[in-house]
Amino acid sequence: MITLRKAIPSDKTRITEISSQIWDGKDYIPEVLNNWLDDPNGEVIVAIADGKLISFARRSYLLSGYAWFEGARTDPAYRNSGVFQEISRYFLDAVRREGADGIGLSTHIDNGASIHIIEKNGFRKVASYVYLEAERSAAVRREGRPSSRVFEVTTEEAIPFIRNSEFLRAAHGHFPHGWKFYPFERDPKLILSKMEHLLGIQESDRLIGLLCVGESLRQEQEFTIDFVDGRVGTVEELLRHAIHLAAEYRVVEMMVPKDEAAQAPAIPILERMGFAAWNEFIPDVFLYERTP
Repeated sequence: MITLRKAIPSDKTRITEISSQIWDGKDYIPEVLNNWLDDPNGEVIVAIADGKLISFARRSYLLSGYAWFEGARTDPAYRNSGVFQEISRYFLDAVRREGADGIGLSTHIDNGASIHIIEKNGFRKVASYVYLEAERSAAVRREGRPSSRVFEVTTEEAIPFIRNSEFLRAAHGHFPHGWKFYPFERDPKLILSKMEHLLGIQESDRLIGLLCVGESLRQEQEFTIDFVDGRVGTVEELLRHAIHLAAEYRVVEMMVPKDEAAQAPAIPILERMGFAAWNEFIPDVFLYERTP
């Protein structure tokens, strides 16, 4: 029999033990677990079977009314126990009671079993992304250079540019921030408040390129570019400026929208510059949504 309860501090050792079996021991959960447990607006739920913690996951709200499920992990010995279904049912019931009007989650292409359960639970894939990175040793990291044309853009200037961008169209209206994806029109100002930099290039007092650097979500020195789009030539100039700013960071990373119908204009530029893709530039991070 599986029982569910809210996680407590003494669960951290077991949660970390399960997490260590994910992504070759490089799972992000240990870095954010303390924040998750302390967050009054989120909830970490653990599953207990045979007196042992076998699985956990978190739910929170990215925006008002928009719930987010993440961090689902299960001890490999219990992966076919139905525990993920139990936690999913608990989360769905909870957000219905709270009046949420939308739910989102993201997953990686390699999580085939999870994708099957996600789709079985009524979630629909609404956007796809290519995860790209450039570690400190990558050749592109030596090609950063500041541009005198780049300046800090205001939120009021950035919103209409993003709203009308090919990037946002390819993302079907969702703005990435790390592995979370925000429906942009729900609250553009709140979403952009999570950015460390809004960097733009102007021509004749008109914004012709924009790059957004997100606040760090982890402790491993990631420099996260959450958005880049603009006129031909400006995208590469903005990227090289950002790479210069990232000189002391371990890795520069991005989620860039791409699916069968469209892709962000930056993708061929990023490929030519030498950013690395985990899966040969095919979409490998999926955003799913459903109504409660």
